[in-house]
Amino acid sequence: MSREHRITRRQAVTAAGAAGAVYLAGPALFRALDGTAVAATTCAKLTPELTEGPYWVNTMLHRADVRANSHGGGHQTGVPLALTINVVDSSKDCQPVNGLAVDIWHANAHGLYSDESSQQAGGGTSGGDTIADNWLRGYQITGEDRGIRSKPVRGQVSFKTIWPGWYTGRAIHIHVRVRKLSQHGATIAGYTTQIFFSDADNDHVLTDATPYNSRSPQKDPTTDENDTVLSSADDATNIVKVRGTIGHGYAATFNISVDTAEIEAKGSLGRPHTGAGGGPGAPPAQ
Repeated sequence: MSREHRITRRQAVTAAGAAGAVYLAGPALFRALDGTAVAATTCAKLTPELTEGPYWVNTMLHRADVRANSHGGGHQTGVPLALTINVVDSSKDCQPVNGLAVDIWHANAHGLYSDESSQQAGGGTSGGDTIADNWLRGYQITGEDRGIRSKPVRGQVSFKTIWPGWYTGRAIHIHVRVRKLSQHGATIAGYTTQIFFSDADNDHVLTDATPYNSRSPQKDPTTDENDTVLSSADDATNIVKVRGTIGHGYAATFNISVDTAEIEAKGSLGRPHTGAGGGPGAPPAQ
C-alpha cells in the first residue's frame, strides 16, 4: 500500500466521525467542558483489543490530572493534551455506558514510563529507573467522575495529560484499559486498547515543541504504518484527530465501542489481540 493511499484513506474514515476532536484555545484547554458526550457516528465495529504491553501497573490512581506524581513532584513537561474518552454499547444503539473504570498510561516526552526499574527509550534518553514515580497513570469512572468537565457526562471520562514521546520500536500511543470493578476494586472484566495520532501530528510535535525536539534523533522511524501493534484495519477506530496548537495545547476524543456481553462478562474479554509487544526495550511483536 502506498504512503499516499494510506493517508487519503485515513483522512476519509476520520472525517466520517470515527474519532472526533474538541479544541479549546489558550488557558481554556483544561477548563470545564460543559455539554454531552460525543457519540460515535457508528459503533457497529467493536474497538479492537490491542496489547497492554509490559508496562501496565495497577496503580489504582483515581484522578483526572495525571501529569505529576500522586505524592508530589515529578510534573511532566510537554505539550498539553486534553483527552476525552467515550464508552458506548454497540448492542444498544451506541448508548453511553456508565460505571466503568477507564485507565490510561503512556510514556513521557522522553519516551519513559513511570513505575519501572529499567527501560531503554532511545533518542539520547537516559535514567530509565522511574520506580519511585507514578506520573502519566490514572483512571476515571464513566458517568460518575467529572474529569476535566464541570460535571459528569454519561459514558465519558476525561484527563489532563501531555502528548506522549516516542520510544524505539513503537509509534506514539496511549494505552487505555476499560474494566468493570467490584466494590472492593478487583477487576471483574475488561480489555485494553491503544490510542494513536497521525504521523503528521506526531512529526509536528516532535520537531517543533520542547522538550521533544531536544532528543537526538528527534523522532524514531516507527510510524503508524510500520508499527507492530496498529494494523491498517484499526486506523479508523484507533487513530484520533486533534485540534489545537503547540503553544495552546491539543484536545482529542477517543470513542470506544463495547457490547453488553463484554460488560457483563467475568475475566478477560475473549477478543483476539491484533498486535503484541509495546514498551521501551521490548522485543518486536510477532
